Amino acid sequence: MSTKTNSPIPVTAAARFAEMPTPSTRLARVHIDAMIADEAPLRTLVVGPSGSGKSRILRHLRRVLVERGLTVVTNASASDIRSLPAAHVLLVDDAHLLDDDRLDAAAERADDDGASLIVATRPWPLSTRLAAISSRLERTQPAIVLGHLARSDLASDAELPDECADDILIRTGGTAWLVAESLEIHAATACTQPPDHSFLQEALQDVIAHRLHASTPRVRELLEELSLAHASGTAVSADDDTFEEAYSDGLVQRNGQIVPIVRAAVRSTMPVERLVELYARDDGDDSIAALLSGVRDTRAVEALIHHADAAAAHEPRRAAQLLETAADAGAGATMIAIRRARVDWTLGDVEAASAQLDAVSIEVGDPDAAIAADTAAAIWSARGLAELADQVYRTHPPTTPDSAARASLAALAAADRDRALAQTGGTRAGEMPSTLGVSLDLLAQGVRASLDGAAQTALSDFVRASEMYTSSDETGPVPELPAVVAALAAIHLGELDVARSVIDAAVRDGHGGTWARDRLVLWSAWIALQQERAPEVEAAIQSMIPRARGLSPRDKLLFDALSLAIARRYHDAPALEAAWRGTRESLLRARFDLFSILPLCEFVATAARIGESDRLGPHLTDALARMAALGAPPLWSAHLHWAGIQQGILLGRPDDLAPHARALVAAAPHNRLAAMMAQAGRVWTTVLSGDVDADLVEKAATGLASVGLAWDGARLAGHGASRSKDRKAVSQLLACARRLHPRDDMRPANVESRREAPVVRPRSHAELSPREREVAVLVVEGKTYAEIGSAIFISPRTAEHHIARIRRRLEATTRSDLIAKLRVVLDDEPEPAVDERASA
Repeated sequence: MSTKTNSPIPVTAAARFAEMPTPSTRLARVHIDAMIADEAPLRTLVVGPSGSGKSRILRHLRRVLVERGLTVVTNASASDIRSLPAAHVLLVDDAHLLDDDRLDAAAERADDDGASLIVATRPWPLSTRLAAISSRLERTQPAIVLGHLARSDLASDAELPDECADDILIRTGGTAWLVAESLEIHAATACTQPPDHSFLQEALQDVIAHRLHASTPRVRELLEELSLAHASGTAVSADDDTFEEAYSDGLVQRNGQIVPIVRAAVRSTMPVERLVELYARDDGDDSIAALLSGVRDTRAVEALIHHADAAAAHEPRRAAQLLETAADAGAGATMIAIRRARVDWTLGDVEAASAQLDAVSIEVGDPDAAIAADTAAAIWSARGLAELADQVYRTHPPTTPDSAARASLAALAAADRDRALAQTGGTRAGEMPSTLGVSLDLLAQGVRASLDGAAQTALSDFVRASEMYTSSDETGPVPELPAVVAALAAIHLGELDVARSVIDAAVRDGHGGTWARDRLVLWSAWIALQQERAPEVEAAIQSMIPRARGLSPRDKLLFDALSLAIARRYHDAPALEAAWRGTRESLLRARFDLFSILPLCEFVATAARIGESDRLGPHLTDALARMAALGAPPLWSAHLHWAGIQQGILLGRPDDLAPHARALVAAAPHNRLAAMMAQAGRVWTTVLSGDVDADLVEKAATGLASVGLAWDGARLAGHGASRSKDRKAVSQLLACARRLHPRDDMRPANVESRREAPVVRPRSHAELSPREREVAVLVVEGKTYAEIGSAIFISPRTAEHHIARIRRRLEATTRSDLIAKLRVVLDDEPEPAVDERASA
């Protein structure tokens, strides 16, 4: 299109200045006036972001140039550009949108210094062709750059008060199109004193939203992040092109800062789904939470619940925040309570999780009933009430394979054989296998194999299930940890190395999440106990004491059983009685299920040792009945019958051994541990009758040690030595006992080293051997010769011999003098090395 007039009208500089589109920078006006006044060919580049006034300037120039009698051409095609005379003025608007052909034609004209060419463009995108045109034009005339406006650029508006101008510039960031719109609104609105321009934000909100909607998705995302990161101070990272594009769209300043009035509009008009997405991602930014405050929207609820479910596994506290926000947005109480219970479980707060579920009514068929059932069953299991965990799944039958696998564990623990074997929760046909799904399937397979007599197959399934469960990063509720099930199966089969490997890997790799760590550590200590690593057990117990009261009833029972076990094996009678008194409270609340047979066995043996078997009688009877209900599976029954044998031995009731011995013999073909127990039971019976075959006793004791019962093997050897009259056999069996159960220095905590009177340090205290030092500890504890011999598997005569040597070395004249000097020795002598004690 061309425009021409033959009657030039002179225009003064003042008139030209006044007719310039406002607002605009003073520098831009100066350059325009200079170009118009110059007689040289009109050549310049007009560059600025969207809304900065480029098109208005071109219209102004066209009008002025036509008035001067010049021919002005706009919207020319490539061929028209190439054929256009040099004297005609070519105006090219939005050059950044031109196709390559028209840009090439414009570039050819730009190469001709005598051809008039005025090009307007945004600073981005800047193609190679457009960059060449810009560079060529700027050689003859400085570019007219339309940037942000300053206070001086508004000085010509005499009716605009200074304080209003300043506030508008702050709100708009000096962005030209926003300043122009604000001035129009301001002129039509009565301004208060002192001025309050908050109405500008409301008036421009939809206009800004419209412009934002026209931007590309990446610019919209950048502006959303900039708007929400401002309050929290969060850094926003984006590539340079995105910032350049946002600047070209007139929505951010040159330095990348978002325009204040744009930020407010973005925050006010942001879609609720996007708001929730950023809220979930930005870790609870208070500024975003403020925007969500008061929003009641089903879309917000769905988005918040989705993000809460995703965060529940590894960011439970964050999930709790999202659920709280979802509740404020209108989420149902039941939906929130079920998920909040899962979060509390993940945090290890069993009672809080239970309170959440108790507060709502969950009907069969509720969309979240499966989640609620899994959580409730895990809670009852943690409380040591396996029957109630099983009952949960009876009232809310599993609807998914994952829940069915969890239900099979609950049924197994409660001795519900039929349900443990029959649990099915649908099919996975057509589904892509998931790590968690495979883990739970293997777990259910292992349960069935363990009840069908395929013990080794079950162990293999359980071990693989544990590994897959760890890999899945699952932290949700489950009646029992797969790693614990696998370790228990290994222990019940006498495979302590396997049990140790499984638990070590589980502890190392965070199996089950934070809530599971204490349980894994306690079972790790139990395995260490059976492997004769007493210092590890003591260390675990000491580390757990500060939070023992906060343990779940199931874990507290395990903790107490460990305390009893270490006291029974390594401490004296008073220490054992003290430990027993400390566990009575837990015992009153205890219910022993299939997965707590080992702690039950320890309670049974300790009760028999201290004469309180009546307290454990009902528990043992109940456990035996449960085992019978399960069909006496060889994998799970051996330790329970061994406890019955030990109880009969300790109580001196040989007739009680018979049913347990028969059960072990029946299980022996399927379980190496049961086979060793059966053999040891027969040997123990003959020893009790006075018939001691040293070789046979040693073989049986060593067999027990090979399946994780070294302490029991040492006791068998010790009993054999105490009943043999053959000195060679006694020596052989005592050596066997010491080898199987090397006694570390495990001085009980309630034994204090006290000095009754000042004592002169013995000259030869450093000459005590490790064995003599061990004897010295027992002397200070008040042991008799017989008790010392029984404690460290030596004869009373040998104990007497050691004490006599110690008395001579310390030059003690009386027993009280000996004890006083020994206390000094034991306080000051350095601890012997582990290998020295073992060799002793």
